[in-house]
Amino acid sequence: MQFIGSPNCWPDRNGYAPKWIIVHGTAGFETAGEVAAFFSSRDSGVSAHYVVGQDGTIIQCVQESAAAWANGGVTGPSGVSGDGVHHDDWWDSQPNPNYVTISIEHVKPSTDNSDQLTQAQQAASFALITGICARWNIPKRFADASGGITGHYSMDPVNKSRCPGPYPWTTLWTYLQRGATMIPQGWQDKNGILIAPNGFQVVRGFRDYILNSNGWPAWNWPVENEHGQTPLEISNTKLGGGTQQLFRLQPLGWTPSGGVFPEWTGPEILALRAEIATLKAQIAALTTPPPTTPAQSQPMPKAS
Repeated sequence: MQFIGSPNCWPDRNGYAPKWIIVHGTAGFETAGEVAAFFSSRDSGVSAHYVVGQDGTIIQCVQESAAAWANGGVTGPSGVSGDGVHHDDWWDSQPNPNYVTISIEHVKPSTDNSDQLTQAQQAASFALITGICARWNIPKRFADASGGITGHYSMDPVNKSRCPGPYPWTTLWTYLQRGATMIPQGWQDKNGILIAPNGFQVVRGFRDYILNSNGWPAWNWPVENEHGQTPLEISNTKLGGGTQQLFRLQPLGWTPSGGVFPEWTGPEILALRAEIATLKAQIAALTTPPPTTPAQSQPMPKAS
């Protein structure tokens, strides 16, 4: 994680501790670096604790112990947020919201914040939120008066009703409730069996590896069922035997001593090419007829 500091903050929280995480969308900019550079200028007058790029890059701009200038004021009448009119009523009893919040910006190039999070951005955001909740004992659920996680619209419906825009809230709650595990989009997890969109199943340690990978690509389906394999890698026979399952991107392997690990694809392809070349040479040797020796010419008989 990079740190690009912003001067736009209070160095302490005036005696308060963060109780809420506020999710934002940038409504502009292309990269996390561009947003961080904007925050680093005193003239911008704004900041956030973190910026999450579409490529999964995370840049911290304000220490969590400080109060970022991220949320502005509370607008609209008190009530239940989400209708573009009311702010959540608990903000009425709070000090400046910046004292009691940690803010996360998500890069969204569209000025109306209509962009969906990318897979990498979602994984980075979920992992970041998990860590913040653990450090500050913030409830891992949708916000209420006791704390939690919500969007900027919660306090400023007049100016920020579209902030953060689309955010995978339901997936986040599932992720947090499962102990920071994430089911790839379009997959199912039923009775301890992870089922890919193409119907192949992933079980036991391979399932756990995928759920805890914080960003397993949804398109990286298995192309076969788990099976025993000896040797596990022909390019590294010292591994011995184990269990293997091939996926579209690369295999996952398991050994009793090493557990689950992603196998190296490149060395395996090179080793397979070498074996294929050897087999081709052997087949060619077996199918090519031996060269014939021309018959020796016989001397013509002499006339008697």
